[in-house]
Amino acid sequence: MARKIRAREVLRLLESGMSRNQIARTQAVSKHSVQAVAEAAAAAGIGRAEAEGMSDAEVYALLFPERVHDGPVYADLDWDRVHRELTRVGVALRRLHAEYRDDARSKVGPFMPLYLVAFNLRKW
Repeated sequence: MARKIRAREVLRLLESGMSRNQIARTQAVSKHSVQAVAEAAAAAGIGRAEAEGMSDAEVYALLFPERVHDGPVYADLDWDRVHRELTRVGVALRRLHAEYRDDARSKVGPFMPLYLVAFNLRKW
């Protein structure tokens, strides 16, 4: 997951008179990110004063509501089906994980750790 921009701090620095290049360097974000915060704040009518009483997450959600995800990105797995598949001869957890990864087009995921926790297994 990508790191969120500290929008409240960017707004504070913009209103203090710092250039966008300086803000990008000091906050370790791209110039494009600083520009995006400035444009979103102008469009929403949010300035430093409005952002003062809010947390970074709240300011970010106000400026970029389309980027905020409330739930998990991946659908929860059918753990009973996974467990049934593992009882079949010739099926290994690594193979199921590879199939899941191919289906989900995801190279990294919570499949194995969550399965081990779900069935209280220590090693695989």
